[in-house]
Amino acid sequence: MTRWAILRTSGGQTLPLMRSLREAGFDVWSPAKPIRRTIRAKTPSGTRLIETEVPILPTFVFANDRDLAALGDIAALSISPHPQFSVFRYGGRIPIVGDSEVTGLREEEERMVAVIQAIRDAESYAEGEKIRIAAIKSEAARRRATKDLERQQRAALRSTSKTFEPGTEVEVSEMPSLAGVAGVVETSDGAHAWVRFGTHSWKIEGWRLSLTHSVTSAE
Repeated sequence: MTRWAILRTSGGQTLPLMRSLREAGFDVWSPAKPIRRTIRAKTPSGTRLIETEVPILPTFVFANDRDLAALGDIAALSISPHPQFSVFRYGGRIPIVGDSEVTGLREEEERMVAVIQAIRDAESYAEGEKIRIAAIKSEAARRRATKDLERQQRAALRSTSKTFEPGTEVEVSEMPSLAGVAGVVETSDGAHAWVRFGTHSWKIEGWRLSLTHSVTSAE
């Protein structure tokens, strides 16, 4: 079980001291919680939401008591690579606390981290939903635009006169029931043609008709 001594520093240096000592190889810890706050920024709203960490117990950093001698030497330096700190003493001695005594602080730290993560996950889901809905709307808009273009094209084709000589072999486009079936023109007035398929004649819009491959090849 780890035993902890307490280092004291200024409130604003609590987490910087912990990070600095950790980078130097010391086993130190200070409970922290992530928070969100709004800062001024060059955005359309003039603000921006950021996440940062703040100490749960400002001014306190817990240090493994095996490092007490080395930390005492650092604290005594007039010029130090770390933020200024002192080893906490009470009644002329250095209090030592066990893991069980900081369990509540660790649980609070974990709880706050979990809360922020839940918020992030919720926002990620919401953002994902926004993207998914936007994609659906874009796809729907694309389909509408495609249908509008097809209607415009068909309207343009319908306004075009297309006459075939009687006896001309033709094919029909955009009519699945007659796909791939060749017919013979009986009469044509430009807008429509009467085409015989076997023993039946159909009135078909002229724009839907085209010469069969055999006719175009012969030409």
